[in-house]
Amino acid sequence: MLLRFQREGVEEAKKHAKGKLIDIGCGRMPYRGELEPLVDSYTGVDHPNVSKLYKSDIKPDILADAKKLPFRDKEFNIALLFQVLEHVDSPREVIKEAARVLKPNGAIVISVPFLYPLHDMPHDWARYTSSALKGMLNESGFEVTKIVEQGGFVEFWLQLLNTFLVKRIYDMVKRMDVLSIILLLPMVLFSVPVIVTNNLLIIAFGFIVKIFPKYPNYFPLQYIVVAKTKN
Repeated sequence: MLLRFQREGVEEAKKHAKGKLIDIGCGRMPYRGELEPLVDSYTGVDHPNVSKLYKSDIKPDILADAKKLPFRDKEFNIALLFQVLEHVDSPREVIKEAARVLKPNGAIVISVPFLYPLHDMPHDWARYTSSALKGMLNESGFEVTKIVEQGGFVEFWLQLLNTFLVKRIYDMVKRMDVLSIILLLPMVLFSVPVIVTNNLLIIAFGFIVKIFPKYPNYFPLQYIVVAKTKN
């Protein structure tokens, strides 16, 4: 399901891809191959301390703090912030800096989790509602054009259980004391059918929910936000 959410974010970015693109907090740049052919240039930026954590030969083009980007004003046409804002201590500063480097009518595409377990600690700082995201973007001179809620209560509950089981198995393998070794096999035998069943239920529910009226979503797992700089 998370892969589907990521896919939706990339597809949204493709709609606005043109000119010069900056991928802020780019990590290993998994979407570069898809987006680079659509733009004149693709620049991946990540924090030097975070970049050291990657076990990969793929490195960012530029190492810099997202709160102080080494670029001129109004240099880019589109900015990406995919799964970044939850990992920064000053999201408003990051958004303002993105606004600074974007041209008039430039686009920013953001994906950010809302209901999701702690991850990449100690670099997991916060979760944001759609109201908070819209407020921070408006403060920085953006006009929000689209907010997409991804997932709901059923997906939240099932995915949360899946994530817990996977993380607990990982913890047991990593710890490998006597008790963890004893518990590992029963945990795997229990978890595999549960995870498979949950994934099938998530897929089935995705089809079933389409026949019901669209009610308010109080349990989104993630948001995709699109905004434009004002002329």
